[in-house]
Amino acid sequence: MKRFIIVVLFSIVNINAQIIDAIAIDVNGEPITTLEIKAVQAKLNMSKKASVEALIKDRLEKSAIEKANITVFPEEIDAKIEQIAQARRLTREQMREMLAKRGLSWDSYKKQLEIEIKKEKFFTLNIASKIQRPTDNDLRLYYETHKDKFSSDTPTSQLSLIVYSSNSSRKLREAIQNPMRVIDGVKQESILVSSSDINPKLFNIINSTPEGSFTKPINTGRGFVAYFVKSKSTQRVEGFESVKNRVAMAWLAEERVKAVKNFVDKLKNSADIRIIRL
Repeated sequence: MKRFIIVVLFSIVNINAQIIDAIAIDVNGEPITTLEIKAVQAKLNMSKKASVEALIKDRLEKSAIEKANITVFPEEIDAKIEQIAQARRLTREQMREMLAKRGLSWDSYKKQLEIEIKKEKFFTLNIASKIQRPTDNDLRLYYETHKDKFSSDTPTSQLSLIVYSSNSSRKLREAIQNPMRVIDGVKQESILVSSSDINPKLFNIINSTPEGSFTKPINTGRGFVAYFVKSKSTQRVEGFESVKNRVAMAWLAEERVKAVKNFVDKLKNSADIRIIRL
């Protein structure tokens, strides 16, 4: 009798374990488990419905990327690591230690970066390339309907710069140390830009660099660049023209969200999605 009870209890525990982590949804043969749904809910503080939609989107995107046969080379991953390390002002060894403390191995981290680079490439080739450039009328209409997003009297900094670029970090550093010499393999270009024309992170780097000085070399992922700051000035301008570049960036960000949604919707409409249990 005792043996019978033990067998029954074992069966109940086994059934419960299966229910706790069972296949909830099948997306083109790729399973989504009940445990995954709960994990996304807890980690991202999302509703069950939103978590399910996010996981379905993830499976559809992964499937599309795999079919595209996108290649990522080791040097691309290394360049991405270098870019992230410089942005966080860390060495590779410090990054390794930080990841280890979080329980993530170096190989796992590089694998995650490979997936992210594949996503970026896929997005550029299949989605971003299909977004039409906005006309001035498009941007003016966006500005007029989203004025609350833009300040018409924001001070604008004008930056006079010399851009030094090279495929070699060593040659770029040599050019920085000897700015009067012409270094083979290092290009120079004088530019005049507004703070609204460039990435906010890049503006902060340039703005914190004294006039008559170089910024530190920046790894762009396709080479190295440094900026010699000739002069900085601030002026206050008003109206659409003063925020045109910010409007364009906001417009593009919104169009990208729409383009991704349309792309995923098309994938979803042609996918075989079976709800097993929720």
